[in-house]
Amino acid sequence: MEVGSGGAVAVDPGELRRLAAVADGDAARLEGLAGDIRRVAHELGDAVVGLDGMYACAVLVTAHASGAADLARAMRFTADAYELVELRARALMDEQDDALVEMLRLRAGQLEERSPGAGAEAERLLAEWRDEHGDEFARQLQGGPGRLLAMFGLSSPLMLAPVPFLVEGLRRAGTGRIREGAHLRGRAHRPELHPGVRGGPGRSPDSLSDLGDRVPDGAEATIRVERYTMADGRREFAVYVAGTQGGGTTVLDWESNLRLYSGRRSQASEAVELALREAGAAPGDVLHAVGFSQGGMIVGWLAAEGRYDVRTLVTLGAPAEVEARPRTLVVTVRHDDDPVPLLVGGAAPHSLGSDESVLVQGTFHPMSTPRDLVIPAHRLPAYQETLRTFEGSGDPRVAGIRERLAVLQDASAVEVFDFRPEKSLERADRRGGGVF
Repeated sequence: MEVGSGGAVAVDPGELRRLAAVADGDAARLEGLAGDIRRVAHELGDAVVGLDGMYACAVLVTAHASGAADLARAMRFTADAYELVELRARALMDEQDDALVEMLRLRAGQLEERSPGAGAEAERLLAEWRDEHGDEFARQLQGGPGRLLAMFGLSSPLMLAPVPFLVEGLRRAGTGRIREGAHLRGRAHRPELHPGVRGGPGRSPDSLSDLGDRVPDGAEATIRVERYTMADGRREFAVYVAGTQGGGTTVLDWESNLRLYSGRRSQASEAVELALREAGAAPGDVLHAVGFSQGGMIVGWLAAEGRYDVRTLVTLGAPAEVEARPRTLVVTVRHDDDPVPLLVGGAAPHSLGSDESVLVQGTFHPMSTPRDLVIPAHRLPAYQETLRTFEGSGDPRVAGIRERLAVLQDASAVEVFDFRPEKSLERADRRGGGVF
């Protein structure tokens, strides 16, 4: 399992430059110490035995000073290369904003002039980062499932060759990217919202795994809303959305998947909005949103559209990611052997949300067997297990997430609302553009 802040680079250029300044200071102090040793040795002259040792010590300290200075230069070069990665990522994301693109171009020119070769290093880092996406999924399919396909005369390497091209195509198209402030297009008919538990008592979540465990599995409900009433009368809400449930009458079907992925409203997204209103949430209210697979895409759109003040956004195995607002703590969890997150198109080359945001990724089922055909890595229990593993890892970011949730422990009342929405009998409205 790897834990980072997301993006092509996981190190803050500003922090690297701060460390470079510390190394420069160490180099200056060491150089000054070496000078002091040489001066004392010179003043002592022939009066003291062992002056050769003092001069040798001065040489050694000078070497350490030079090493510290070299380290500082390397850190500044790397910081400039990392900033260039971030600048190019932002330019790709906002290429319609001519003023921003020009400002980024000028800053990139300054960095490349200051650190010759940093531009080439940035390109290398971006290329290396892009090439990693889809590798584990393809590797596993070429193993057990590949041998199964070979029994029927099919070539798994040939069939899997398009995977990296598909990921690159999705990245360029930006179909898995939800921009901050974006809105779903078109309209969808109102679904039938069948309630389960209504207003039942509950307790506040106190951990990331606690949030993940509350995502419905679809057996009794597909949407859960919790309402927290604070001592001062203020309310906060949490919404948990299940993944795709298949066909039938569920709104969380493949049609909703396709509509949401292409940026169009669906009966599933309408159902989540209805569930929030039914639980008493109003525009501007503080919301903590958690979703698995299609549910992750829905809560991502909630965060982007900005009707609610989404403070926490947790997505598990989602096919899209959102450029959340700086105040939103984003927790993104992906399995390398799960093909659904590949629909993001290689992920954003920059971090998302607040500075405390985190990307947790790893291989859930490393063995390559025919069972990989059923994609065991894309199961809600698999992602819940990964959350528990992350919490037990000792990573300091776990404490930050607990801090974010601590405010909910002050709730004087916690009410739970479960829903199992079903499709309206009316045909979904297809107006409003889009390809689905």
